[in-house]
Amino acid sequence: MLRKTLKGFAFATAWAVFGCSSSAGELGSKAPAPAETSVLDACLDFAARLCADAAGCCQAVYNAFEQEACVATFRREVCRPSADAVQAGRATFDAGAVEGCLLAHAEAHRVCVPNWAETLELNRAIYQACRVIDGTTEPGRGCTTAVTCKRPEGTGTAVCNKNLCQVVELLPEGAECEFPSGDVSVCDAGLTCDTPGIGIIGVCVKAVLPGQACDASVLESTQCGLGSYCDVKTSSCKLAENYGDVGCAQSTECISFECDRIGNQCRAAAAVVSAVTCSGL
Repeated sequence: MLRKTLKGFAFATAWAVFGCSSSAGELGSKAPAPAETSVLDACLDFAARLCADAAGCCQAVYNAFEQEACVATFRREVCRPSADAVQAGRATFDAGAVEGCLLAHAEAHRVCVPNWAETLELNRAIYQACRVIDGTTEPGRGCTTAVTCKRPEGTGTAVCNKNLCQVVELLPEGAECEFPSGDVSVCDAGLTCDTPGIGIIGVCVKAVLPGQACDASVLESTQCGLGSYCDVKTSSCKLAENYGDVGCAQSTECISFECDRIGNQCRAAAAVVSAVTCSGL
C-alpha cells in the first residue's frame, strides 16, 4: 500500500517542476503571442539541458538514453501545455528561475536512485528552486492539467487530482495529515502521521528514532516514519536500506515501499529519472 506514496510524493520529475511550479511573472495577459513563443523556447532550451544532464543516470538505471526523444517528449508533455497556459492567462512564467532549477536537478541526477531521506531533501530543493511556471487556479478549483494549478509558497507543489487542483507539500510537526497513499502531502523528516488508516485525518508527530523500541506486532506500521521500519526480530526501528534485494517481510523495509511477499524481495527502488525522460518511450 505504501508504494502508492511514491505516486504523490516521489521524486519531483521535470514534468512536474517546469509545468506546475511557482513564479511571479505576468507574461500571457499583456502580450499573448510573444509570451507563448518565449515560454516555448525557454522550455525547450530547459529540456535540452536537463535531458543532457540526465544522461548518466539514465544509462546507469535503464542502459539507454536518447536526447532527441527526451526533448520531444518534454515538448509534448510539458512545453506545449505550459506555453498554452501562459498565453491563455492561466499561468505565469519566470525565466529567472530556470538556472536554479537546473542546478537542483543536477544534484538529483548525481544521486540518481535516492532513499526516502534523500528524496525529501531533493524535493525540498527542487520545490524551492524550480519556480518557473505557476498556474493561477487556486487549490480546490477545477483543472484538466497541473500546469494551471497555483503552487503554495515554500516546499510544495501542485497537482491536478480528479480534476481539482491540490497542494502536495512537506508538512511540519502538528500539521494535519493523511495516510501516505496517493497524491497527498507527507510529514517532513523525523515525523510521521499518526492516522490509523486511509480516510482518517491524523497529525504529524515525532517518529520513533532508529534504534528505539517500536511495536513489532503491527506490520506495515509507519510509527518509525517513512524510510524506516519496525524490525520484527528486534522490535526496534531501523532505516530501510533494501534497494531491490531479497530479504523483506514488509513493504516498509524497501526503499521502493513494495515487498514481493512470495519471493521476499523488494521491488527495485525508483530513480529520479523515468524511462520516458530517458528515451521518450
